Amino acid sequence: MPVIEVIAPGQWRTQPWANGAGVTHELVRWGDADAFDARISVAELVARSPFSRFAGYDRWLAPGGEVTLVLPDGARRLTRGEALSFPGELDVMGEPSALTWDLNVMVRRGIAWSAEIVRARTERIAAAGVTALFAMDGGASVEVAGRRVELPSRGALLASASEGFSVTVEASERALVAWVHLDLRVGGPSKPTASPRLTRPPRAA
Repeated sequence: MPVIEVIAPGQWRTQPWANGAGVTHELVRWGDADAFDARISVAELVARSPFSRFAGYDRWLAPGGEVTLVLPDGARRLTRGEALSFPGELDVMGEPSALTWDLNVMVRRGIAWSAEIVRARTERIAAAGVTALFAMDGGASVEVAGRRVELPSRGALLASASEGFSVTVEASERALVAWVHLDLRVGGPSKPTASPRLTRPPRAA
């Protein structure tokens, strides 16, 4: 049976960006702060700001609202329900059209992983490792190996196992859920770092 953990927004750990240009809320991290295998976080986008560089990592970003990412090869406009992958070494500028936030997944290069946004009902067999689900807009009902969990808006679920397991996501018509899989060895040297409860909630997007 998979091990399941639910992370509510009140459990996020708030910290400044590595370059000091913004604020991020860490949901979970596998490994040390300076040498992690993977990290999932929510960043606040309040104004035009450069993103921190993370050499040796691949990044996946899904915004909660409209934002333009200026990359070396041109600008990419993203909106709710869209996502973009890019190498962490790149110089990237984020330009939100209004106050918003984005979901960030960062994975050490060489670790197998995938990330996508699902809508409505989605059912599949998750591979061994870690499956992370994040309710981006509106809540979602999740069933993992027969156990049902209700996720609040911007709540996350982590399910880890050494073998495959069934996952079903049911969301309302307009709700979006980010589905991430990380090929991390369960019970290995890298374990999820739980985030302490905040003394204040993060600003609403």
